[in-house]
Amino acid sequence: MAVLAPLLSQRAALRLTGIARSTWHYRLHPRARVADPVPHRMRRSDHWLGEWDELVIVAWLTAEQWLGTSIGELFIIAWDAGVYVASRRSWYRVAARHGLPHRPPRRMASYPPRAIPVLLATAPNQVWSWDITKLATRFQGQTFEFYVVLDLFSRYVVAYRVETRESDELAREMFAEAFARHQVRPQVVHSDGGAAMTSKSVQQLFTDLAISPSRNRPRVCNDNPFSEAWFKTAKYHPSYPEEFATLQQARDWAGELIGWYNQQHRHSGIAWHTPISVFDGNYRKINRQRQTLLDDHYAANPKRYTRPPKTPQVPIEAWINDPRRQPKTEI
Repeated sequence: MAVLAPLLSQRAALRLTGIARSTWHYRLHPRARVADPVPHRMRRSDHWLGEWDELVIVAWLTAEQWLGTSIGELFIIAWDAGVYVASRRSWYRVAARHGLPHRPPRRMASYPPRAIPVLLATAPNQVWSWDITKLATRFQGQTFEFYVVLDLFSRYVVAYRVETRESDELAREMFAEAFARHQVRPQVVHSDGGAAMTSKSVQQLFTDLAISPSRNRPRVCNDNPFSEAWFKTAKYHPSYPEEFATLQQARDWAGELIGWYNQQHRHSGIAWHTPISVFDGNYRKINRQRQTLLDDHYAANPKRYTRPPKTPQVPIEAWINDPRRQPKTEI
């Protein structure tokens, strides 16, 4: 510091050497030594709570009649009763020092364990999956409800509708029309636990037609992956307008989207076939055509391949929660 003093100010020199100003001050002006110092943990301030004040707070906090009362509320009750020994924050500090809970234990909601839904489809119209998503509009607080029903095996949209509200009666009508149009009834219809899905109206229709309903587990969105993935496909499609001005606009968009998806979209999960070709079985003919073209190309260019190429095949199974992929747990 003595060398730097003529060149820099004290503040700049201390910053350059990395020495705190307080450290340098006490080096030049050391404190007088105390003959009998009091340890820091034993020092007291006149502003601190007295031992009697703390006992009063503990007595209130542990009184049997107030065991179900939060500390903040109890502080006010004591205040209204003419007892004020410290601030509310001090009551919390005293409770922490004595290991007392900050709030009474609450009765938490409990849910019975729900079995994992395990569904297998080996052909179209065995398992249908459905859900409802919201479509944004230009009007604050208003949305349109997009109902979509998928065939699990083929990914084909077997039914849909766009409405201004979520309704069990509208859902029942949609399913009744789908059963009549396709002349078939699935064995299982899978959904989440929404109001329309669990309504008596829809459930009664399934019961009358001997269709088994299947449900997601509470708060487990992965139990309905096909419907969730389809809604992402829809809302990330280039034609999605982000918001709709009218219900008719939303219905027109939904009809065009589903027509494209069912008839033209090559789906990677079904060997790049369209959902309609898997739903009606025409994918077998298309596969033979693809394989014939591959064979001809291989015959003309055998040196390009190490083995004859094969056409991707449609999976023979479509699962929701395949048990072979579930994590193993100890018994």
